[in-house]
Amino acid sequence: MKHWKKAVTSGVVIAIATMGLTLGGCGSDSDEADSAENQIVEVTQGNLMTTISSFGSISMPEQAELTFGSGQSANDLYTVSEINVKFGHVVKEGDILAKLDTASLERAVTQAESDLRTAQINLEQATSETNLLKAEAAVKSAEVSLARAEQELDEARNFNLSDAETDLEIAQRNLDTTQKNAVINITDAENNVDSAYQTYSSFVSENIEKLTIASVQAQADTFYWAYEKALKNREIAKSQAETSIANAEASVTVAQNALLNAPLEIQQKEATVASAQATLAQEQDDLAYMEAGYDVELLQLRVDNAQDDLDDALEQLEAAAIVAPFDGVVAAVNASVGDEVTPSDVIIHLVNTSVVEIDAAVDEIDVASVETGQMAMVVIDALPDAKLRGQVSAVSPVAASQSSVVTFDIAVAVQGADQYDLKEGMSATITIMAMDVQNALLVPSNAIQRTTNGNVVQVVGGDGQTEERAVEVGATNGQQTEIISGLTEGEQVVVQSSSGDMAEIIEQFQRGGRIPGMGGGGMRPPM
Repeated sequence: MKHWKKAVTSGVVIAIATMGLTLGGCGSDSDEADSAENQIVEVTQGNLMTTISSFGSISMPEQAELTFGSGQSANDLYTVSEINVKFGHVVKEGDILAKLDTASLERAVTQAESDLRTAQINLEQATSETNLLKAEAAVKSAEVSLARAEQELDEARNFNLSDAETDLEIAQRNLDTTQKNAVINITDAENNVDSAYQTYSSFVSENIEKLTIASVQAQADTFYWAYEKALKNREIAKSQAETSIANAEASVTVAQNALLNAPLEIQQKEATVASAQATLAQEQDDLAYMEAGYDVELLQLRVDNAQDDLDDALEQLEAAAIVAPFDGVVAAVNASVGDEVTPSDVIIHLVNTSVVEIDAAVDEIDVASVETGQMAMVVIDALPDAKLRGQVSAVSPVAASQSSVVTFDIAVAVQGADQYDLKEGMSATITIMAMDVQNALLVPSNAIQRTTNGNVVQVVGGDGQTEERAVEVGATNGQQTEIISGLTEGEQVVVQSSSGDMAEIIEQFQRGGRIPGMGGGGMRPPM
């Protein structure tokens, strides 16, 4: 701020000296005709320019502290597999500066892709006509199963104990009858065996001497075969008797079980009906759910979630490579190959040295005259031969106060900075072109007086008399003021001299005072 005050002081002293020369050179030919405090000057046409100077330092706002991205868990550790730059390297936008080991990240992407495809297939199946038909068929099948279960339950309930007892009595009588018949049949078969044997034995005894005769021997054989047939019939009768008795006994057992299990069977049938009812209700709900589209909505949510998971996995994989976001110079490299780092660790500090600003401040008197877009000249202290163009890019709306001096921060964007080896923090002087009015009618600012009726000047007529005339003023640099209306080129006006000599004025300003009739930047018209 001390340097800034020196710069403004010098500019104002030069302006005062210039004003003194102007006023002295524009006076009347007859010093005796003018009072000691007044001068007469001519209204002229010219250019009106005002500059505001300040000191500041170079900043490079486009910087980046590059990490491996925020898409991963902040607590995860990853291994650095590549570092492709060193301190001081110049890189281009899009260059790959560093990489992580991506094996686990690639597996995560593959798994996320598989999950997404599975969710998509499920959604496709849910939206197909086939699934709806299957759901309708499942409802019909459940209805048939329920009807069958209800029928069997009705049959079980209609079968009472009395019927079961009757069936058991019938089965028992059948068993008794079967056992008796078996005894009779076996007895008859045994009798037939005895009778056939007796017939054969008697014939042989009676014809023992004639057995050599063929006809007699044939007759004996016939009797023997009858005997053998009787033996076989006896075995058949025994077998049939056993089978009949076994079947009858089984019928008795079935009847006994039916009598014992009649209540239990009803309970089982009731349970079967209840199960069939639950199945039908579930199938009906599934069908209604599908027809309403709720199943599709749920599956669509799963697809969306799977897509989000895949996007996250791809983002993490992409974040595993640090890519230069702009052209720049590597200011720092904070990791080496093999290091374990987290996603939040700063790996590389990159600076764009072609985007340069001057951070400076202007006095509260001048800040009203500083606007974004104004051109400026920039001189770098370390490079005095470098004359750079700049443009005001920002003016702070908030004041800063130090030692009772109020200033406002400004920023000046430097053009063509990449032509010089500039460093952040270098000192610089800026000169802002605050005003540039071309071909304006100009009078010394001290010629204008403010009255209750507005701004006026004393115009000298051809007869040497003065008249008061109202004027409309425009821009001013403190020394000269633009006249918008009320005067014409060539007219003469009376200029009121400042009180005190030049030495006293300069001394007053150096003590911190103000020059009469001038502002800090000299841009406001007289009030």
